[in-house]
Amino acid sequence: MTRRDTAQRAVDDRGSTTLTTVVLTPVFLVIALMAFQAALWTHARTEARVIARDSAALVARSHADAAATEQSALAMLHGDSDLTGAAVDIVVNGDLVRARVTGRAPGMIPGTSAGVDVVEAVPREEFRP
Repeated sequence: MTRRDTAQRAVDDRGSTTLTTVVLTPVFLVIALMAFQAALWTHARTEARVIARDSAALVARSHADAAATEQSALAMLHGDSDLTGAAVDIVVNGDLVRARVTGRAPGMIPGTSAGVDVVEAVPREEFRP
């Protein structure tokens, strides 16, 4: 291909590159924002799972009071979490401690928040002669 052919092709182009850029830029932007939104939801769910697991383990292994642990977990969620409307419920049922954390994960656009409902169960540990 000679220099003249390249120059002729550039003259014949008439903006197809610009049109492609204008059409594809919003597509890539939407994909990037969707990935960021999914990361926000996943992060909120992970925070809830960590609080639920740690709370259940504290009650099951250290014999902490379930009501006090609920209040402590709720305070941590309100102070250092992205979850809104968070609630913590710890139930001791025989040899099993179940901790449930619920709330709403934030959305980048109003109305795009997602519900979070995480349950962790830990067996109670105690000495049995």
